[in-house]
Amino acid sequence: MSPPTGAAWPGRVMPDRPSPGSVSSGEQVAGHLMVQATRRLETVSIVAFGATLVVWLSTIAISGTVAREFESLYQWGPPVATLGASLALFALLRSRWLAPSSLLRLGLVYEVVVSFAITGATHFEAFRGLAPADFDLDRIGLTYVAPWMLLFTVLVPAPPREALVALIASASAVPLVYLMQVRMGAAPALGLQKFLPIFVLPYAACTALAYVATRVVHQLGVEVRRAHDLGSYHLEALLGRGGMGEVWRASHRRLARPAAIKLIRRDALTSNVALATIAVARFEREAQIIASLQSPHTIALYDFGTTEDGMLFYVMELLDGIDLEALVHRFGPLPAERAVHILRQVCDSLAEAHRRGVVHRDIKPANIYICRRGLEHDVVKVLDFGLAKQRVASETATATTLTGANAVAGTPHYMAPEIAMGQSEVDGRSDIYALGCVAFWLLTGRVVYEATTLTAAIVAHVQREPVPPSSASELPVPDALDRIVLDCLAKDPASRPQTSEELAARLETVPFAGRWFEADAAHWWEAHLPPGTPPAMQAPRENQRANNGYPAASAGTT
Repeated sequence: MSPPTGAAWPGRVMPDRPSPGSVSSGEQVAGHLMVQATRRLETVSIVAFGATLVVWLSTIAISGTVAREFESLYQWGPPVATLGASLALFALLRSRWLAPSSLLRLGLVYEVVVSFAITGATHFEAFRGLAPADFDLDRIGLTYVAPWMLLFTVLVPAPPREALVALIASASAVPLVYLMQVRMGAAPALGLQKFLPIFVLPYAACTALAYVATRVVHQLGVEVRRAHDLGSYHLEALLGRGGMGEVWRASHRRLARPAAIKLIRRDALTSNVALATIAVARFEREAQIIASLQSPHTIALYDFGTTEDGMLFYVMELLDGIDLEALVHRFGPLPAERAVHILRQVCDSLAEAHRRGVVHRDIKPANIYICRRGLEHDVVKVLDFGLAKQRVASETATATTLTGANAVAGTPHYMAPEIAMGQSEVDGRSDIYALGCVAFWLLTGRVVYEATTLTAAIVAHVQREPVPPSSASELPVPDALDRIVLDCLAKDPASRPQTSEELAARLETVPFAGRWFEADAAHWWEAHLPPGTPPAMQAPRENQRANNGYPAASAGTT
């Protein structure tokens, strides 16, 4: 259950994630509820955009002339304001530039803007020429601000205090727009005995009802948050979602230790019984495999269990780092000495797994993290053993696998030929092939075989010969490293390094002018991913192509 492309996985530092107790009670909305609110905002904004456009075009069609609709700012201003605000909010929501809490506050501002636009479109020009005697609630009626306030509150849950401020501001749109018309001479002045029951009290009542709805929705969110507590762990924020699983950032109730919790969603277990059975078995096996591995370069498992309602979960260490796919996308190819430093650590993780009879089968950049751990930097962690194959020694060689019939396990751009051809007997040399693909990615910023479709990529791994990384890299690659990568990418498993230990030993012998030391790694992390810096705020890879984000004299420094 790998995460979708671009989604955060264990350890991806997310923006604006408050620690427990660090925010006010009005802001302690469940992380899942906050994310859900921002998703609903997308729907609300695009629906409001479409509805406004349809109504405006219909009005133009009825009037018979476009010019008439643009005679006055009061005619075209409200729809243009609504369209612009809806489009701007939707773009911000889709960009994910801001944290969910900030996006939600912008959504509340949007609620107020639309309320004023609705009032302007309804009232301007409507009261011109009317006498005070013509004003009564039955004749004037309520504007669409009232249902807009109620609908927005129910669809977009927000902290009650913030929602109340937005509701009061939205309700004030009606009396404020009317008073502005009075000042401009476009509407008659009314006494309090008419002004209050027509323009104030009905919207005050709507505000009260909407606020009650806000409190109810907030309380439901709190209850859902409590329902998502797993044993001693409290779920704080959704980090990623893929396939049938989710990963949450969590904290232990008694220990000052953050964690990542991977679980299978309840809805996924009921949607397709056959797939759910396979997913549950893979999930349990993945937890058992990770728990059996002790390499410091394999993600650590803290706990495993089942909730009262049957939801499976396991608790992993929370990593402060970035996966290799995102690293190269963001900062470009790595210097050869740093790539070797990373690859040797992956070899350490795979060596233990292979000795225990475990073949990962999904080694790829997205499943390899480099992290900050204590005072160390560039610490590698291998994760996602969901497709791992456990080889079992018996009188007749067998292997337990949960891959469906005629199914191919793995990621096409990193798939060994024998897996692509559907061979049932694979071993650690398939992971070595995939690691060769990872090495090519780190050194060049490209996959081994560029292909327009996934099927074409699979065919290429079976039929085409790879080019050396040095011919596709903008950075120098030693000849010895070229040979190692090409050996890893051999079509015949017998022509590859036969074990991860052998591969690590060969990587150790690659000659460099200087090695990649801890001082180099610390310097890079401080310059590009300093502690506590959210990914959205980290410096993008701009004007750094010459040295790919690395200091010119970093290699070999101590």
